[in-house]
Amino acid sequence: MGGSLAVRILIGFVAGICVGLAFKSLGWQPPIELSGLLGDLFLRALRMVVIPLIFSSLALSVAQLSDIARLSRLSCWTVVYYLVTNAIAVMIGLALVNVIQPGSGLPIGDGKPPQLPPLQLKTLVLNIIPANPIEALAKGEMLALIFLSLLTGAALLSAKDVGEPIQRLLNSVLQVTMVVVHWLLSVAPVGVFGLAVRLAAEFGLAVFLPLTKYAFTVILGLAIHGLFALPVLALLFARVHPFGYLRHFMPALLTAFSTSSSSATLPVTLECAERAGVHSEVRNFVLPLGTTINMDGTALYEAVAACFVAQVYGIHLSFTQQLLIFITANLAAIGAAGIPAGGLVTMPFVFQSVGLPLKGIALILPIDRFLDMFRTTINVLGDIIGCSVVQRAMNFEKQSSVEAPLGA
Repeated sequence: MGGSLAVRILIGFVAGICVGLAFKSLGWQPPIELSGLLGDLFLRALRMVVIPLIFSSLALSVAQLSDIARLSRLSCWTVVYYLVTNAIAVMIGLALVNVIQPGSGLPIGDGKPPQLPPLQLKTLVLNIIPANPIEALAKGEMLALIFLSLLTGAALLSAKDVGEPIQRLLNSVLQVTMVVVHWLLSVAPVGVFGLAVRLAAEFGLAVFLPLTKYAFTVILGLAIHGLFALPVLALLFARVHPFGYLRHFMPALLTAFSTSSSSATLPVTLECAERAGVHSEVRNFVLPLGTTINMDGTALYEAVAACFVAQVYGIHLSFTQQLLIFITANLAAIGAAGIPAGGLVTMPFVFQSVGLPLKGIALILPIDRFLDMFRTTINVLGDIIGCSVVQRAMNFEKQSSVEAPLGA
């Protein structure tokens, strides 16, 4: 199923791009709107299952651990991996943007700056613990959702037999949700087609030309991180052949690229991880957690964007200021929502840390949606590699032998 699904998704995306460009050239707006509606329905359906999927899978993965010490070890390895890969991504981005200087000589645009609420570190921390859990779940506040899931799982783990009925309920919720996921996967190529039609019709090709140097810097950084840094981590610390391992995750990576939403991609990623033999405790913990706090691509993108805008405005950033960008880009990526353009909401947090004009965000808006596809793919790729690293660190046995360890 995995290979054929990946091929069908890819065909749907390419066909959507071609059809979208054709509709744009002919001026056929109604078919574009209809195709966009089709894509939106698919995207909303994926988001619909995210909350029950994350809550049930993450809470169960914690509750089914043998003890609190095992939970602490799993959490430690997962968080350390995510922090390290985020930091590597930002360093790659900062190095490239300083060497390539994509903003030098580019005239300042006159675009209207977006009205985005400023994100404060205090707000980010406070949002972790919701005052009203039901409201937080209804709004899809991801940090609060992760906290509630971990808290529920830890409570069930401590309660032991008393919590068995709730564990069975959560397991039923997870299994029923996965049935819906299978249904959605069967229509994924159609949904991806609709998203691609609107993307091509809305942006065309000409809109990308003035910012090609900036886009090149971002994409090059993402490529280095995704094709070199992450595979090296898999090779050294997970002892797996990275590209053979990633072959099983092609549907997830293509879904991430086409939807620009790591949250919407989570159901597909979990399904792929099961087929790839990732242990249930690992995949049900690492992947939902990574959907919120592991945003390698977003962290790299926000660091490059901040330096790019500074270059456009002729603002010299000192080493200390770039170090501050390094820190805030990592924090902002953790707080970014796993939805299309989610990084834009946290971008002011990075800009304000070094005094950059917020109106500079308008300069990157024309191609933000285009670059969002690439950075979301890297976000999901980081989660996938994380499964292999944490699985080996925890000494879990694979539940199928699809990727052979080195030397086998």
